[in-house]
Amino acid sequence: MKSPAAQPIDQTLGFRILLAVLLVGVAVLLWAVICTVPGIPWNPARLAPSFALVRGLPIYALRDSGAQLGWIYGPVFPLWYLPVALTDNPTLAHMLAAWWNALTFLLPLAWVLRQAQVARPWSMLVVAAVLLLGHDITRGYFYFIHVDAVCLAWGLIACVALQRAAQGGRSFWLHLAAISVALAFWSKQLAIMMYPAMLGWLWWEGYRPLARRFLVWSVIYGALITAVFFSMFGAAELLFNAGLRPGRTPWSGGLPLLVTQFADLGVASAVWLPLLLGLLWLRRRAGGMLMTPTAASLVRLLLWVALWELPLGLSAQLRAGGALNSLHSLHFIFAAGLIGPAAILTRSFALPDIRRPLVLAGLALALLLPLASAFVLAHQHAVWWPHRGQERLLEMARAQPGRYYFPWNPLITIISDRRVYPFDDALYCLWLDGLEVPTDKVRAAVPHDPIILYEEPAQSHFALRYFPGHKP
Repeated sequence: MKSPAAQPIDQTLGFRILLAVLLVGVAVLLWAVICTVPGIPWNPARLAPSFALVRGLPIYALRDSGAQLGWIYGPVFPLWYLPVALTDNPTLAHMLAAWWNALTFLLPLAWVLRQAQVARPWSMLVVAAVLLLGHDITRGYFYFIHVDAVCLAWGLIACVALQRAAQGGRSFWLHLAAISVALAFWSKQLAIMMYPAMLGWLWWEGYRPLARRFLVWSVIYGALITAVFFSMFGAAELLFNAGLRPGRTPWSGGLPLLVTQFADLGVASAVWLPLLLGLLWLRRRAGGMLMTPTAASLVRLLLWVALWELPLGLSAQLRAGGALNSLHSLHFIFAAGLIGPAAILTRSFALPDIRRPLVLAGLALALLLPLASAFVLAHQHAVWWPHRGQERLLEMARAQPGRYYFPWNPLITIISDRRVYPFDDALYCLWLDGLEVPTDKVRAAVPHDPIILYEEPAQSHFALRYFPGHKP
């Protein structure tokens, strides 16, 4: 009599318990992120353009304007966060933005896994969230509301859509790919390198007629989207802030800085080592890794994009104010790297019963170690109840309207006074770029005899040079 077929390991009670533990852990960490985001000084300035748009205020300004928000990227990010700017409660806005930011960062990864035809793509997304939250650098993508998540999301959407078009899908996917690349570029200028990368992939994979069509539609949609943004925000203002200014940013370091940054990245990535060792063991037990042709093709596309984006990502790191968040190649490599482990796990699900306890133990060890690390590291600077400091600043501004100037937090006075006051970092960067704003323009853009208040720790007190009677 034949024994009944073994139940797939991903349907066993042990696997489901492990996945539930990981899901709860991710939810707890994301709650800490959502509570902490309102208290990070950089975040109000990043949401300020969205609040300005909702209230009919300009987000781009020429050199001689004192109303400088310092937004040097395209308008996709401010438009993407418009819904959270509908409220006048800064704490609620930041919490909604943190949630929206996490979804923006994670959901395209789920689509990548689904396109790669791996088993249980949503389970693998939980694994991806654990790995990202457990990494000392990638965790910053969740804590800081910034343009990178939006740019990378549109970049991954473009890659998946292009591959679906290459597989003979409807023309809709080709149009989506062309639109997505344009939106990625107008999120952050580094995404310009996706155009040659995707064209090169189509050419070398043998989709040359499709490559020509993609080029034509990319030009058409890119021109249309650019024309819309020029009409909405002003061509001169947009080109000055998103074109001229980034090109004039000086270099801040050379090879020593690059080595230091990559050393930090290597140390932070050590938290992923247990998972790597566990996957290597599973790969050996499962008899190798087998990816479908679709998955292998998508991996090649993602890695090709990562390679093409590397030069601009490295150069952005070496500019004043640059950091590892501009190295977008890392995220495309991470997305490609998720497909391989998913294929290994899919193959491992078919292992005989006698090996299942070992598989579950290996998975638990590999995945819970990064989770434990994430708890320890997050607890050092995270809060577990919403940070309400922004509300207290808003109460002060409303109690004396037209008196306060928060150089490092333009968001508060956008809400209270419905005006754009100059952002300290914008004034500093314009000075650094050799485009300093005239003193009289800065003073005219703030209240007369203002109460100047910095939230500490502030990265600089540069705005005080325009108000010599004030001290930090």
